[in-house]
Amino acid sequence: MHQLEQAIQKAKKQRISLNHTRLRHEFTANGVSTLSVAYTQTKTVALSPEILEKNRIIAARRDHPLTDVYRTLRAQVLQALDLLGKTTLGVTSANHGEGKTLTAVNLAIATAMDVNHTVLLVDADLRCPAVAQSLGIKPDLGLIECLTGKASIADCLINPGIDRLSILPVKDGIGNSAELLTSPQMGQLTKELKNRYPDRLILYDMPPILTLGDTIGLLPSIETILLVARDGVTRATEFSQVLDLLGNRNLIGTVLNGAP
Repeated sequence: MHQLEQAIQKAKKQRISLNHTRLRHEFTANGVSTLSVAYTQTKTVALSPEILEKNRIIAARRDHPLTDVYRTLRAQVLQALDLLGKTTLGVTSANHGEGKTLTAVNLAIATAMDVNHTVLLVDADLRCPAVAQSLGIKPDLGLIECLTGKASIADCLINPGIDRLSILPVKDGIGNSAELLTSPQMGQLTKELKNRYPDRLILYDMPPILTLGDTIGLLPSIETILLVARDGVTRATEFSQVLDLLGNRNLIGTVLNGAP
């Protein structure tokens, strides 16, 4: 049994509820189909099917074998949020390179494909932002401009040509990300997003927990957490450390990414 599997079993014994979803990344050369709608207040950009396939963004593809996996993850997440009465979810991992952004983007798209839900995906990894890059978007403004008073939320939102989905990206990463993420402006922004969109799932691609102090400071503003680990990469000791740091936060589940 892998070290990570042992850590998951240990977490279960500690009465932490973990939904374990395995993802195997297999890709075909078929085209990508996305829904396109007209947004009157949000900037709409066209996505490149080639870039999406290269970056493994496949949740909008009805012909892809992994689409059903993300639909299953969507169902698990929405059920957990409904039981808790929560609408904000942070996706994080122990370290970079474990698939948190891949999971966050595909989960956001899969949820938006459900006609009963709308989604706002926020790139909160200010030091190493990857949401816009994974979608092939080059934003003019983003979360940092919102936090520093240089732009409004409406100025920064992007619709990636997928109905019921909006993106709040990061234009360029910064070094002093911890200060911004723990600032009163960030706390106010998370509250404003939740209050402005009470019926919308707000999904945050958060920084990894062990590499930076950014996530710990942001946790009080996020209602629930989805933890991503990578098979053969995330160590059991790291996983246990993450669980300790999360403490009594609403950890709704784990995704074991890249499993064979």
